[in-house]
Amino acid sequence: MSRHMDRIRREAMEQYGDEPADALEALTHVLKVYAGEPDSRLMIEATNNIYGSGVRTGLTIGDLRKIANRLGVNP
Repeated sequence: MSRHMDRIRREAMEQYGDEPADALEALTHVLKVYAGEPDSRLMIEATNNIYGSGVRTGLTIGDLRKIANRLGVNP
């Protein structure tokens, strides 16, 4: 690994913590990485144009924040 990539890796680990070990930690990790994103940002796309032109379904970052809150997960 180059010095540049090693530095980026170290900085990311300092900012976001260790690699997630399970689904709840992964959810927390995603919320930390995308903390500055608006609730409307689509994170997981389920369909695109199925329900009409330009209509996309899936989970937004706001949905993931609500799920985390209900599970008691705090990023």
